[in-house]
Amino acid sequence: MRRHLGLLFALAIAAFAVAGAQPAVESKAKPILEVDGLLFRDLNGNGALDPYEDWRLPVAQRVEDLLSRMTLEEKVGQMLHPTFIPRPDGSPPPFMEKWMRDLGIGFVLVRDLPGARAAAECMNQLQEWCEASRLGIPVVISMDSIHGLSYVNGGLVYPHNLGLAAIGDVELVRELVAASREEHLAVGVRMTLSPNADLATEPRWGRVYECQGEDAELAAALVRTQVETYQNGKGLNPESIITCVKHFPGAGPQMDGVDMAPIVSTLETLDYHLKPFVAAIKAGTGSVMPYYSIPLALDMMAALGSRATLQDLLREKLGFTGIITTDWGMQFGIRQSGDFIGREISNDEALVIGIADAGVDVIGGASPRDIKDTVRLVEEGKIPVERIDDAVRRILEAKFKLGVFEDPYVDPDLAGEIVGSPEHQALSLEAARRSMTLIKNDGILPLKGMERILVAGLRAGDMDSLTGGWTSKQDGVTIVQAVEAAAQGEVYYVPDDPQEAKRVAQEVDVAIVVVGEPAYQHNPPWGASTLELTSSQQEMLEAIHETGTPIVVVVLLARPYILTWCAENAAAILVAYLPGTQGGIAIADVLFGKVNPQGKLPVQLPRSMDQVLQQRGDLPFDIVDPLYEHGFGLTYEG
Repeated sequence: MRRHLGLLFALAIAAFAVAGAQPAVESKAKPILEVDGLLFRDLNGNGALDPYEDWRLPVAQRVEDLLSRMTLEEKVGQMLHPTFIPRPDGSPPPFMEKWMRDLGIGFVLVRDLPGARAAAECMNQLQEWCEASRLGIPVVISMDSIHGLSYVNGGLVYPHNLGLAAIGDVELVRELVAASREEHLAVGVRMTLSPNADLATEPRWGRVYECQGEDAELAAALVRTQVETYQNGKGLNPESIITCVKHFPGAGPQMDGVDMAPIVSTLETLDYHLKPFVAAIKAGTGSVMPYYSIPLALDMMAALGSRATLQDLLREKLGFTGIITTDWGMQFGIRQSGDFIGREISNDEALVIGIADAGVDVIGGASPRDIKDTVRLVEEGKIPVERIDDAVRRILEAKFKLGVFEDPYVDPDLAGEIVGSPEHQALSLEAARRSMTLIKNDGILPLKGMERILVAGLRAGDMDSLTGGWTSKQDGVTIVQAVEAAAQGEVYYVPDDPQEAKRVAQEVDVAIVVVGEPAYQHNPPWGASTLELTSSQQEMLEAIHETGTPIVVVVLLARPYILTWCAENAAAILVAYLPGTQGGIAIADVLFGKVNPQGKLPVQLPRSMDQVLQQRGDLPFDIVDPLYEHGFGLTYEG
C-alpha cells in the first residue's frame, strides 16, 4: 500500500519491528510507504521499499545499498560543505534549491538567522528541497556555534571557552551544552563546528578566546564534556548534534602568534597539545577538523593536507574513525602556510589530489562548482574512486545514525519556545557571573554609595564586544546599560573622548573604564605583534587618572593583555573575558556586589611584551614572574 503526502505528514507508531520501535516519519516531497503496518519514506519515489529506506536494517547495510545507487557526481556532492547566509527574513536564497535538489550538497554551514522560528523554517525548506532530489538524501546543516546557538538572534550565547575555563566547572559546562543541544535540535542544526580543543600557550594568537585555557587536563575535561553532551552520549544517535573538534593537531602554538603560521612544537610538547583531542576521540566525536598550519613536528605540509597528520597520527595512532572535515578556505590556507616556509603552491589540482590522498572526507567552504573538477580528477584516475567511496561511506553512516533519513524536519512553533527560553538565559547569566575574575581590588569594590559614576570606553556600549567572534548580531544589555540599571545615582557615559572623560571624571565618585579589542574571528584588530592596550585606551585611562578619581578597569579579554599600568594605577581590575549576551548584567552584578566574583585566570598575564617574546609558544605556564599567575583570582571575602 502506498500513501502520497503533499502536506506535512508525521506519524509515530508504538509497534515494534526487528530493529526496534517505529520512528517518527515525516515527508513533504515524496510518498510514504506502509509495509507490514509500519511506515517508511519512499525517498527515491519508486513505490518500493529499498534497503536504504528501511530503518529496521543495520546502518552498514543501508549505507552500502545507498552508496551503490549513487552516481559519482552525487558522491562528490556529499563531500562538500559550503556556507550560505539566509536572506534578511531568514529564508534561504533561491540558488539553494539547486544546491540541495540538483547537486546533492552533503553539508551546509549557516549564519545570521533573525530568530528561532525563521531558522526552523529555513532548515525545513532546505530539507524539503533535499527530499525532492533523485535519492532524497538529507543535508546536515552546521553552525560555527562556538558558545551556544550564536548565529540565531535570541539564542543561547554563553561565555566563550576562555571564560568557561575561568570557571573550571565541568557540570556547569554540561548544563550549558545540554541547553545548547536542545536549541540546535529545535531549529534543525545537526552539526556544531566545535568544541575548540586548542590550548592557549601562545598569548599573541588571535584565537586564544576560543581556547579552553592553557591547562591541558582541564581543557581535556571540558572538551570531553562538550562532545558527550552535544552528541547525547558516546557516538551518534537521533538526539545528537555532531561535534567537529578543532583544530587538529592543536593550533595553539602558532609561530609568533600569527594565524596560519607554522605550529611550532616538539614531539613532546605536541603530546601536551593533543590531550584534549585524545579526550574528544575517546568520547566519540563525530568529526575532527585539521588546521591550515604546518605542524613542524610532524610534516612540512599543512595539517589539512598531511598524511602524517591525518593518517599516521589521527587515524592509526589515535584510532579516529569519524569524518575529517577541512577548515574553510583550504586552498588559500595551504598556500598561506606554504608562504611561511618559502614553498610556493599554485596548482589547485595538486591541492585537491593531495587533500584527498591525505584522507579528508568533507571539504569545508567548498564551492558546488568543485563537483565537476573533482569528478574529472576521479575519471582521469588521479583520485581513486575508492577514496571517494571511503569518505561518502562515513558521511552516510553519520546521517543514518542521526535519524534524518526518517525525519529531518522540525516544528517552528516549538523552536520559538525553546530557543532563548528564560531557563536557558538564566543559565547563561550564571555562567557569565561565575566567569568574572577579580585580579585587583583596593577595597573600592563592591561599589557602594556612589552617587555619580562615569562609564568610559567604546566597548562599554557595544553588544558585539560582549559576545565576541563567531556570533551574529544579538539583542542584549550592554555594560553601560547594565550599570545604569544597577546604580543608585547618576551614570555618565563617554565612549571615546579622553578630554571629555577627564572633565566628567572630576565630578564623579568613580570611573568604570572598559578596555579590550573589538569583536573579531581569526585576526585580532591590534595585530599579533602586541598585547598592549591601544594608545586611545591608554590615553583615556591616564586622562581620568590625572583627576584622582578612582578607576575600576573592566577587561573584555580575548587574549592575555598587558595590564601593568592598570595594576599600578587602577583601584580595581575585573577580567570579564567575552561573556556572551548576559555579560553586561553579569559585570554590573559583580561591580555592585550582587554577586561575589569567583573566576580564576585560565592563562598567565604578562608584564610586558619582552616577557611574551621570551616565552615559548608551545609551553604552558612558562612566563617567569608574570603580572598575574595562572589560577589567580580574588573574591570579596579575601
